[in-house]
Amino acid sequence: MSKHSADFLAGATLLLAGHGSSLPGTENPIQVHCQTLKDTGIFADIFEGYLKQKPLLDEVLGQISTDTLFVVPMLTGHGYITDELIPGALSALDERIEVRMCKPIGCHPDNASLFAGRIRSILDNNDLVPETVSAVLAAHGNRTNPQNSLQAKALAQTIQDLCGVSTKAMFIEEGPLISDWTSMSKAENLIVLPFMIGGGRHGAEDIPTMIGLEPRNPDLLSLGTDISVTGPFIVQGRKVWYSRAFGHEPALAPIIINLVLNAR
Repeated sequence: MSKHSADFLAGATLLLAGHGSSLPGTENPIQVHCQTLKDTGIFADIFEGYLKQKPLLDEVLGQISTDTLFVVPMLTGHGYITDELIPGALSALDERIEVRMCKPIGCHPDNASLFAGRIRSILDNNDLVPETVSAVLAAHGNRTNPQNSLQAKALAQTIQDLCGVSTKAMFIEEGPLISDWTSMSKAENLIVLPFMIGGGRHGAEDIPTMIGLEPRNPDLLSLGTDISVTGPFIVQGRKVWYSRAFGHEPALAPIIINLVLNAR
């Protein structure tokens, strides 16, 4: 980072804007990233704000005191929330504040390397070879917004190119459904990569259930900042490894800074 950029960010505020969990009590990785970034002292202020849990975006916006605000949507991709709801909330800001919208965290090109690295670590730690493994990038999907699934499919292809393991994007709300994973590949080992920000209802309940796992399994509930992967579980005669949600990756903090530096 150049001295000019550092000086500019030192007078700016960063806002991590999230959806919020529909499952109260689950670990919130956005809070962790927010504190990590505060500890760097790079920004004048850093806030987190949500649409569905406290602190709400509307409440946080009233605390912005700098002339420049960077907003990083803590979401896996573009959609109604990033393109309509968050900008709509930001319209309540004082006109003197310059708002610089960043790309959603899930759109950064380095994300593929994070997922590929997770796959490689599972292979190495369990003496697996790529030919015996397939991976599912488990995403939300949106029937009314094809851009969402196209991005996830492109990410899955890049992950596959990087690590040599057959990787397919599958979804909760559109085809191909995660529940159809057994028809995706005949490989004896499966790695599940939840493309979710946190361990809310989708990551903690929906995806495990669609894979055929017991969502209240203590091993699954232990996933988060400190524990990155659990398994193998035996499901329909195959071994399944389950990774923590994407949003828990510690490397997202520097990615957030990079998104800010490249904001329009």
